[in-house]
Amino acid sequence: MRLLRPFVGTALLFGTAGCAFHSTATHWNGRVGTDGKPIFVKTTTNVGVNLLVILPLFGNTTIDTMLDETSGEIASQGSDHLRVIQTSAENYWHGFPPFTWILTPVITDVAVEYTPSAEELAKVAAEERAANARAAVRRDEDHSHLVPGEPRR
Repeated sequence: MRLLRPFVGTALLFGTAGCAFHSTATHWNGRVGTDGKPIFVKTTTNVGVNLLVILPLFGNTTIDTMLDETSGEIASQGSDHLRVIQTSAENYWHGFPPFTWILTPVITDVAVEYTPSAEELAKVAAEERAANARAAVRRDEDHSHLVPGEPRR
C-alpha cells in the first residue's frame, strides 16, 4: 500500500489537470459599455501542468490558447465585439521542490469584455425573471408556523 501512495497522488494531479472554469458577469445595474450597449464579462481559468517547468504537458497553459478558447465560448453564444481586459499566467515551480520542478502546476486566467447577442440577453433576462419570481414566492409564504422565542442553548 505504501508503494501506491505516489501513484495515487500523481493520478489525482493528472485527473484535475487541464480543467477550465468559465464564469460570466451579466448584471451591471442597468449600466452599459462605452458604446452605449450592454456588456458582459467572461472569465476563464485553466489549471494545467508543465513538464520540467516550461514544457506544456496538460491543459491550455498559454495565453494564446486561452484567448482562443474564451472567444470560442463567446462566439458559440452569437456574441461579438471582444475586448481583453486581463490575462495572467502563474507558474508554480516553487511550490514543492523538487517535485514541482518536474511536474509544474500552471494557472492561466483570461477576462474578456464583450457585447452579448440578443439571444443571450433574452436568456439572462428570463433567468432573472424566474429568480425574482422564486424570491417573491419565498417572501410571500405563510411563516405563521415560525414562532419567535428564546434561543436554544
